[in-house]
Amino acid sequence: HTVRRQSIKRGEPRQMPSLPHTAESTVREEHFSSRRKQLEDYLTNILKMPMYRNYHGTMEFVGVSQLSFIHDLGPKGIEGFIMKRSGGHRIPGLNCCGQGRMCYRWSKRWLVVKDSFLMYMKPDSGAISFVLLVDKEFNIKIGQKETETKYGLQIDNLSRSLILKCNSYRHAQWWRQGIDEFIRKHGKDFLTEHRFGSYAAVQENTLAKCPDSPIYTSLFNLVSWVVEYEDELLCLQATSAVGFIYLYFLRLSPEIFMKRPVVEGNRWRLDCILKRKA
Repeated sequence: HTVRRQSIKRGEPRQMPSLPHTAESTVREEHFSSRRKQLEDYLTNILKMPMYRNYHGTMEFVGVSQLSFIHDLGPKGIEGFIMKRSGGHRIPGLNCCGQGRMCYRWSKRWLVVKDSFLMYMKPDSGAISFVLLVDKEFNIKIGQKETETKYGLQIDNLSRSLILKCNSYRHAQWWRQGIDEFIRKHGKDFLTEHRFGSYAAVQENTLAKCPDSPIYTSLFNLVSWVVEYEDELLCLQATSAVGFIYLYFLRLSPEIFMKRPVVEGNRWRLDCILKRKA
């Protein structure tokens, strides 16, 4: 931190705010409101200083990350460090070949809860390691009997059964309650099945506009197909093609699964379909 202190720009606050010295046990009940205000002012002053605001210990204490307040990712849910266990994928080929506890690996990750998904990131680089979508099979279990882990937390969806390890049973209960309440409040549309078996609810009055062109109109209609039919119509058209398959997308991952949930390995992955047809 010596280098950081020397590199602070002029005009930035340098003096460390002072924490109230009065012990919590000696504060009278009638002074609780003023004590709360002192602590709020202290945290506010800390967060005004870039050196302390961007410090990983401060971010962990406040429970925020670089993805907390991105509007397009939805409202902010609870966040924090957690130990996650490898494996649990329902997609063939993503789990290791071994069986039993000796094959598992525990890693420390930063868990982020959003309205339609959960994800965890590597604490050193901030790289996103995995995203767990909220769907109709989303469920949370707690306890050693359910998770085979002391203070364990199990989060299930159609594609994975994710095992997390907490510091205590109370910590596990805090995560379970926080995730469940947040998803029930902000992501309830993803917990039930919708029209045409889609995971997504029908969106009325959505902000979308396409130019007056037959090509763009077709693409606009194609978006509705992708959302409501989960790409199955496109998949059927691709598999029944004889002469050629024409793809017109601005951005398209070749590893997208045209049928979901994934229950047949990579059979319905786009690149595998194209390779089969070729």
